[in-house]
Parts: sequence; C-alpha cells; structure tokens
Amino acid sequence: MLEGPSLVLRRVDAAYAAELSEALRASIPELRNFMDWAQDDPSAEDAVGEFLTICDRDWIADRAYNFHVFLADSDALIGNCALMRRVGPVAIEIGYWIRSDHAGRGYATEAAAILVEAAWGIDSIERIVIRHDLANGASGRVAEKLGFGEIDRVAVEVMAEGESGVDLIRELIRPERS
Repeated sequence: MLEGPSLVLRRVDAAYAAELSEALRASIPELRNFMDWAQDDPSAEDAVGEFLTICDRDWIADRAYNFHVFLADSDALIGNCALMRRVGPVAIEIGYWIRSDHAGRGYATEAAAILVEAAWGIDSIERIVIRHDLANGASGRVAEKLGFGEIDRVAVEVMAEGESGVDLIRELIRPERS
C-alpha cells in the first residue's frame, strides 16, 4: 500500500473486481480516446478477470506493479496506475487512468507522484518514463507538473479514436543520491 495526501494505492486485487468494473464502465468513452485496451468493453467480467490475472502474474514476475487508486477519505476506487518494467533494465514506466467523474481534480498527478517516490525506492531505477499520445493533453500536464522532460516523439500506429499517431516520451532522471 502506498499513500498520498488524498489517495491510497493498493496492489490490484480480485476482491475489488466489481468496483474496478464500475470505474471502467463509467469511463469507457474517455478511455477509448487513448487506450487501445479500452476499444472492446474493458468492464466486462471476463476482461476484468483477465486483467487481474495478468496483474498478479506480472507482479510475481517483477514485470509490472499495478495498483488500484482509492480516495483516502471514502475508500472509493477511482482508477488504476502502474509501474511497468518495459523500458530497459534501469528504467520504469508509469501509467495511470482516473475514473471520468473524478478527472481534473489532480488525482492522476498525485497517483503518478506516489509512483515516482516508489520507483526511486527501487535501487536499480535511474529513470522514470511517461509515454502518452501527443493529443492526450491531460497526461502531458501530469508529466509536466512532475518535472518530466520530453526526450522523444515517436510515430506509432493509431490504435484508439483520439490518438494522433505521435507518442511523446518524457522522462525523469534520478536525483543525485547522497
């Protein structure tokens, strides 16, 4: 469990499958803009079950660490976030989404900040990456607020209806260790 001022991040758990499904269902129109995995119904019981199984397998294999995002004051599940080891041996990528009816309140930024702090707790990590579509201004603002600098723009296949076909790669370098 990881905590911030307004949020609590808990390892993804099948006990919250119904709450996760509801958060996804409430957010499908917005998620479909930028998430290829949301093109089919990600809130369907079998899709949620498969996601939870993959999360557990990835955690055990040290490939990814997925968390449910909860409001600290009400324990409501409002999204998901992750640290993913898919950008090299000394780097980790952050991903996040927040339920649509809770968007625009700084929760994605807080969740990402909590993950940054957790990532710096992993000795081997020297860089943290956020990758997002150029048209996804909300994700860009999260990265900017946390000090991530743009390092590349990569042409990609458009997989979701709101995508531009250009991914921005932003990174944060580990501060000097004392």
